[in-house]
Amino acid sequence: MHNKYVYGHHPKRVSKGAMMLVTVSLLLVIASLVTVHTGRVKSLEHKILLNSQNQALSSAAAQGGLAHGMSLMQSDVTWQGDEHSITFSNNARAIVSAQFNPFQRNGLNTHWASIKSAGLSADGQSQHQVSEQVLRYPFLHIIPPVPLISAVDIPTDLHFVLGANPNAGGNGVPVSIWTDKTLSAIDVNSRTCALQIFDENRCAFDMYSNNVNLGIDTLQEHEGFPTDALEYLFNIPAPDWHILKSEVSLIATNCEPLTIVDTRIIWVQGECRLEIGQQIGSIDTPVMLILADSALLMPGDSQIFGLVIYLSTQSPPTEQRIAMAASAQLNGALVLLAPVDAALSQLAVRYHYEVLTQLHQDADMQRIGKVSGSWRDF
Repeated sequence: MHNKYVYGHHPKRVSKGAMMLVTVSLLLVIASLVTVHTGRVKSLEHKILLNSQNQALSSAAAQGGLAHGMSLMQSDVTWQGDEHSITFSNNARAIVSAQFNPFQRNGLNTHWASIKSAGLSADGQSQHQVSEQVLRYPFLHIIPPVPLISAVDIPTDLHFVLGANPNAGGNGVPVSIWTDKTLSAIDVNSRTCALQIFDENRCAFDMYSNNVNLGIDTLQEHEGFPTDALEYLFNIPAPDWHILKSEVSLIATNCEPLTIVDTRIIWVQGECRLEIGQQIGSIDTPVMLILADSALLMPGDSQIFGLVIYLSTQSPPTEQRIAMAASAQLNGALVLLAPVDAALSQLAVRYHYEVLTQLHQDADMQRIGKVSGSWRDF
């Protein structure tokens, strides 16, 4: 008996091949679906990451724009709040604007502003807005009204020549000295006079006050004198003098030209000895010289344009000399917050309203203060 084999007809093998094909197809479909799903998830994660990065960039740009607006407000007193566009190194941008609101402080006009900043990411897909209210105020809160302000007793042997503020007591009412202390007498060589007389070096012949007669230009035992003269000038109480020190441009141990060049607010904690003919400051760029337990020595033809403040950081206060030669002078005002060594001191102070006004209003002398609780990011 012969077995016959029929080629091409194997039912079991065909069934297994079909099942294999179906299985492989399903696996390919599943793999494709998994790949597509994974791609979608990764794409979504990438978009989320990109959005987060853009949001962070736009937020940082907005904060940078806000800081730029504050800096602009401090440095440019003519800025009226018009839009400024800034591009950062990462190509993010910020658009800054401000709305100014005037108000009066110590009888002088100043401003507070609401600064707004819109930050944009480099691709422009994300935007973030912040705002904050800011106060611009002068470092010197008030213009000193007279050439010599003294919160301490003025010794009778202190030699001084003062050019009075012609209108400090009202229109046409000159004032040379302002103090809450008793000024019973002044040195035989001391005198006060009008500005023109001072400029012509004729105070000895045409004076308001001398050792024989104290004129109306000496305001002594004055009820309106501030309880704290430092707080009156800077809104910083005298015990907190270290805050004032932290605000200065330079802390120096001397007043040599190379040390204090182009510096506006100087804290001196050594001897301030000028050179012959040296000039510190000018009418356009006056200075503020704070002598902390420091002597001031001004030889012939030397000048200071601005405000000089003598204070002591020690208790009891140390007495130092303020010695100005006959041809030297301070153009502005002098404030005594601590006793000076009268026997070795000699003052020559010409009141200069323009210098003190410039010191008060100059852009370099402005400070910025944020209004607490005013920051918004919506």
